[in-house]
Amino acid sequence: MSTAIREVGVWRQTRTLLLKNYLIKCRTKKSSVQEILFPLFFLFWLILISMMHPNKKYEEVPNIELNPMDKFTLSNLILGYTPVTNITSSIMQKVSTDHLPDVIITEEYTNEKEMLTSSLSKPSNFVGVVFKDSMSYELRFFPDMIPVSSIYMDSRAGCSKSCEAAQYWSSGFTVLQASIDAAIIQLKTNVSLWKELESTKAVIMGETAVVEIDTFPRGVILIYLVIAFSPFGYFLAIHIVAKKKKKKKKK
Repeated sequence: MSTAIREVGVWRQTRTLLLKNYLIKCRTKKSSVQEILFPLFFLFWLILISMMHPNKKYEEVPNIELNPMDKFTLSNLILGYTPVTNITSSIMQKVSTDHLPDVIITEEYTNEKEMLTSSLSKPSNFVGVVFKDSMSYELRFFPDMIPVSSIYMDSRAGCSKSCEAAQYWSSGFTVLQASIDAAIIQLKTNVSLWKELESTKAVIMGETAVVEIDTFPRGVILIYLVIAFSPFGYFLAIHIVAKKKKKKKKK
């Protein structure tokens, strides 16, 4: 019984407040119209901004198969290496004679500093190899020969065989790395895997249709929505302050 009375009371209070607010809006027509028109005005410009900066839509992209490794991308390559030991000399000899005989010219350097100094006067087809031990090494390319090492964040929808995602494959970096790896494996195991490595193919994986959302317009829209609906809070504060003033005057 008490629950039913309470529900009737809540409904009666809600109805009374709605009626009271309606009467207030009817008495303050100017501010009520402004309260409605201001958000509509801001929303109009928000829609216009959204239409001027639409989201980028990309269709589905199939897998793209790249060609097998082409050793002639390293045409007339000058390959310097350091340090010079029996093991490193054997590795570089196999690379220059067995794997890449038509494109590699090898040069020996006693240390990394000497190789770096010499590279300053070399053409851009010079590549340095610094052996850390018999199993590990580092390749030193000129900066303009290979792409910047970074994570590819853009959609692959606009990517072809020459885009940034495939530059390591076409720059010759992969071919040289594979030939040195094959020489190290053959030196350690006496088994040649160069033919298998040379025939390796790479695939740029496809992706489903995507919609790319620009973060800057999205941030502007979020701020704009707050501004668009701020008049509701502004006029509400005015009504509350005016009501309190009337109560104080009555007292």
